[in-house]
Amino acid sequence: MQSWQTTYLGLKDLPRELSTFELQTFFTFSRSEHEIINLRRSDTHRLGLALHIGFLCLSGRTLNAIRVVPSSLWIYLGKELGVPLPEVASLKAMYRRGRTFFDHQQLAQETLDFGLPTDRQRRSFVRALRDEAIRFSDKDQLLNFAGRWLYDHQFLIEHDRALRSQIAAA
Repeated sequence: MQSWQTTYLGLKDLPRELSTFELQTFFTFSRSEHEIINLRRSDTHRLGLALHIGFLCLSGRTLNAIRVVPSSLWIYLGKELGVPLPEVASLKAMYRRGRTFFDHQQLAQETLDFGLPTDRQRRSFVRALRDEAIRFSDKDQLLNFAGRWLYDHQFLIEHDRALRSQIAAA
């Protein structure tokens, strides 16, 4: 992972603004990702799944916020997917059924091969944290390291509280 990519790691919500470069980097999809997105029944669901996949690439977390999505992101996704823009700006209005929202979260994880670590993998993570803690005692640096390590190994980044408790244990 390059250092410029760590800006959004662990982010809980969509940023208010994304540069053109960031839109292209995180919200441009591979052929296989396009195929999975295009399997959705409606244009709205295609946009929703694409948003979840892009956010997971951007932050290493699933998208939980039900806030307004920046119009520049909707415009970019509409062009990327070749679908008309939604008439609603928020995810809450977009998803009539809450289950679809969670299905899209899960499908984004499967598409990008992200998941939760097993117990063995978690021990490996704590070992890496210990090694890093020997070099750096600053908890913020360790938190950044933890986010990068989890992202690089394609594990979902946990909430800050859980990460901080693992850092404290290390």
